[in-house]
Amino acid sequence: MTALLTTTSASFLPVTPLNGVWTGFVVAMVLLAVMLHLLLRHRPAVVRRRALLGMALANACFSLTFHVAYLTDPAVHFPLFQNLPLHLCTIVSVFLLPLAVRFDWRPLRAVVFFPGAVAGALALISCAPMYWGHPLLSLKTFFFVAHALNAVLPALLASLGLYRPTVRDAVLSLGYTIVLALCVLPVTIALRTWVDPGANYFYVFDPEGAAILVLFHDLIGIPLVYELPVLLVVLPVLLLQVAVYRGGQRLAARRYATGPAGRADLPGLTRRA
Repeated sequence: MTALLTTTSASFLPVTPLNGVWTGFVVAMVLLAVMLHLLLRHRPAVVRRRALLGMALANACFSLTFHVAYLTDPAVHFPLFQNLPLHLCTIVSVFLLPLAVRFDWRPLRAVVFFPGAVAGALALISCAPMYWGHPLLSLKTFFFVAHALNAVLPALLASLGLYRPTVRDAVLSLGYTIVLALCVLPVTIALRTWVDPGANYFYVFDPEGAAILVLFHDLIGIPLVYELPVLLVVLPVLLLQVAVYRGGQRLAARRYATGPAGRADLPGLTRRA
């Protein structure tokens, strides 16, 4: 099946950031999010949770699928020990998103809603050139699907009333992400020492061309420490997420307040499920 898709779509609708196919894909993902919100918003909390859990598990499969597609392509340099599920986006898609949907634990949901979603969205725009130009029907294009869903699913968690992001969560999410990076750091060091010196999870040792990381790496140059100023740059984006959420809730509240069911008709304004 993989060979058939590769053969028949070798040059069909290549996906590259900001090209027409990519733009259509992003629009489709936004429409998917809107459609799912409209379909699920009046459903019982248990139905909303199960639907999002199914999508989160599917997203974990999408992430693993594109990894396997790259690992099994001899024409692509994609070393196994540099691409274990230990990068932030992969940790979110494979582990944290399913857990965040299943369990009502705010630290988990804060990480996926704030740094996880931002990282997923940024990856769609600023991914490495090795991810560019693959046909829309290629299994490698699941890279874009997985990262898009890393942004879409946390947004649905909030819009469907399963998570209420706060300013406190936004700030704490940065600390949680640092803890996560420190947990991965010993594995990275062990891999660099004994297996593959190119292992670089969370970009601790090398910015790998990411513009903002290159800037601070050139200024500071100390592994891991050079990434800390990035938190100050990211924080306004996280606070903007809270502002957008609150603005959306106020707008929806005014709309539903005039309806027959009143405010209780809006999932995000009901008690936490």
